[in-house]
Amino acid sequence: MKPIAYFIVASALANVAFADDEVPLLLPEERRVVEAQSDEFSEAIKPALADAAKSTVRVWAGSRRVAYGTVVGDGTKILSKWSEIASSKGKLRVDVAGNQYRDVTLGGVYQDEDLVLLNVEGSALKPVTWSFESPKIGGFLAAPQPDGNLAAFGVVSVLERNLRDTDMAFLGVRGDPEFKGAGVKIWTVEEKSGAFDAGLVSGDVILKVGDRVISGMLELKNALSGTTPGSTVDLLVDSQGRAKTVKVVLGNRTANMAQYGGQRLQVMERMGGALSQVRGSFTHALQTDMRPKPNQIGGPVVDLEGRVLGITLARADRTRSFVMPAAAVDAMLKKPAQDPSVAQVRTEEIQGNGLLSGSEAPRPQRMRGGENRARRHLSDMRRLMDHMRDEMDALEGR
Repeated sequence: MKPIAYFIVASALANVAFADDEVPLLLPEERRVVEAQSDEFSEAIKPALADAAKSTVRVWAGSRRVAYGTVVGDGTKILSKWSEIASSKGKLRVDVAGNQYRDVTLGGVYQDEDLVLLNVEGSALKPVTWSFESPKIGGFLAAPQPDGNLAAFGVVSVLERNLRDTDMAFLGVRGDPEFKGAGVKIWTVEEKSGAFDAGLVSGDVILKVGDRVISGMLELKNALSGTTPGSTVDLLVDSQGRAKTVKVVLGNRTANMAQYGGQRLQVMERMGGALSQVRGSFTHALQTDMRPKPNQIGGPVVDLEGRVLGITLARADRTRSFVMPAAAVDAMLKKPAQDPSVAQVRTEEIQGNGLLSGSEAPRPQRMRGGENRARRHLSDMRRLMDHMRDEMDALEGR
């Protein structure tokens, strides 16, 4: 196994070379060097992918590849991406390494996680062996193709959490982005929220959550993370120059609150190319910077030791994808799945996304000359997008 520093550098190069769905940012000679180094990295990572690749399949609907799948249980079931399969037409089949094709049928659906169980016709395939190790921030992850090559690679950026807004504790305030003092100055208070019921008003300044000093909206959000709807928090508030402690019973977001801000970033999210049709509201999700294509979602994810730590759930945007940890997958599979004939896809989410996974955003024409200027502009725009996402998350003030 090569030293970890090699993988740190090589993973960055691999991500550049694998980013086929983005505007070319490298000069031809630069790209040739990066691709050669990426090929070396891909070869180095193959031993870690080998075992999991045997439990990875491609799922086809007619002549179109729609997703990856992970062989589970006794080898007669495959777990894959429900929305991609449900919105496709044609006979379902899977292929494994060596161009072996098997017919499959719909078995059961786990709507909350947008996953489906497929029944494999014929002899059993090799099921995946889960590892219940908990990945750490910065831990390396890789997704194999059925032939043992690399599909995607990246690191853990956010630990497992619930992405369903309506399941999260909600304070019910939005911060004033122009406020420069200590704490968070409340801009607006949502009616029927915990903050509203506790008497907080616009202009109040939140100084502490419990014993934790609040320096801004991100700090407020972090202080409330891990709390659940119905729990009570003590806030130290400056109200018109008078400090007071306020007890707030946290609520949960309504569907309308959950949509706030998301639609304003959808266009920017789509600028990175094709995304998964359903890419949020999962109840168990690790966030990574892996960049699998939407039709590569549903396969296993391993660490550098080859241990299967989960499966890919969605390509969320240019810099984010989600992985469901192995322990959560294992627990889910022990529960009854829904009958596919009555299961529904989150059609409202797909319609809101506007860009289906089978298509890609139109690519701008490559500029002749002036590539350095184009790279600088695009780099600046991406930094702005990332900054805006952080600002929007902060302004939500959970």
